[in-house]
Amino acid sequence: MGKFKKGLFLGGLIGAGLMWLNATTKGKELRAKMIAHLDPLYNELKKSLKQLEGPTKEMYEALVERAVAEYAAKKELASDMKNILVKELKKKWDELKKEL
Repeated sequence: MGKFKKGLFLGGLIGAGLMWLNATTKGKELRAKMIAHLDPLYNELKKSLKQLEGPTKEMYEALVERAVAEYAAKKELASDMKNILVKELKKKWDELKKEL
């Protein structure tokens, strides 16, 4: 089997595995929980940034880390959920920058 065929086969297996994980009920429940936590945090961050003069991406990311740490401690979230929230909130910088 050539390199191309091996890569194609391996890619197919990985893709099938990822689809299976995303289609499970547990995956859907996790996504729903994350969204439920993400919206209030995002709104809180938006309010905080509006009070700052000339917020930068670095300021936003530091604020995200601090806000998620406080929120996770209060809600007793697992570290995996905390990391996902930080990652997703950091992705929203461009959207938030346009709003400000």
